[in-house]
Amino acid sequence: MKTVVRKRISVLFTATAIMAGGAMTIGASAASAADSIGFVHGPSSIDVYINNRIAGHTEWQANGDTLVAQDALSDGYRIEAYLGTSPVRKASTGGHTAPYTAKVGGNLPEGKKYTFWACVGKGDSSLFCSDVYTVTS
Repeated sequence: MKTVVRKRISVLFTATAIMAGGAMTIGASAASAADSIGFVHGPSSIDVYINNRIAGHTEWQANGDTLVAQDALSDGYRIEAYLGTSPVRKASTGGHTAPYTAKVGGNLPEGKKYTFWACVGKGDSSLFCSDVYTVTS
């Protein structure tokens, strides 16, 4: 009986460790194979981690219909936030010295659902993006 309980606890700790690591380090970015990029999602925000360090933040502000991208580190990466409108709305810190906050607003119909995601890029390289989430205006 004690062996079964110990095995179950061991499996639980292993699964928890794998999931916690997966939340922080999603994978290597096309921007730089040496850096690990991760995203942590909140109700209407996505925090961006580079090498397990907070590098930026994106946010959808329904009150004011504003998309926000914040870059906290002078590491050469840009932080971008996207909202699935037509055309797609984008806030980017590209071309600015960190710390920098980009905001893009514009009136949207109330109560409508949109997709929201964050991306990280460096130079002219491809973007590495988070999962896509749903937000409401």
